[in-house]
Amino acid sequence: MTNNYAILLSLGFCKEDYKFENFKSDFGYDWTSEDLDNAIESAGFDIRNVRNCLMDILWFKVVYEYVDNKGCDRENFDCYVNGSLDTHFYFKETEVNSTEDIEELLERENEISHRQVFNA
Repeated sequence: MTNNYAILLSLGFCKEDYKFENFKSDFGYDWTSEDLDNAIESAGFDIRNVRNCLMDILWFKVVYEYVDNKGCDRENFDCYVNGSLDTHFYFKETEVNSTEDIEELLERENEISHRQVFNA
């Protein structure tokens, strides 16, 4: 068991929280101690809300990677975070489970735009 994992369990995180546990492999970001501090502060020091705040922080890292580096609009991203069993991430109103899903949607959009240019 890693120190990070032990810290999360001591904060009451669920052992079966696969969305949180797999976030790094699915989206490429892991949390830092600074992220945890910010989540605790954002949660108003209510331990029950720390997980949701930490998920928001991680999701915004993904969002701003796409906004800053790929020219995507912030408005195309959304999430619904309400506990370990009810966490959903969206790009252009489609639920995504990894950066691969986001990339597929971007590729599809580019193909459609490319076709429209040639058909015009």
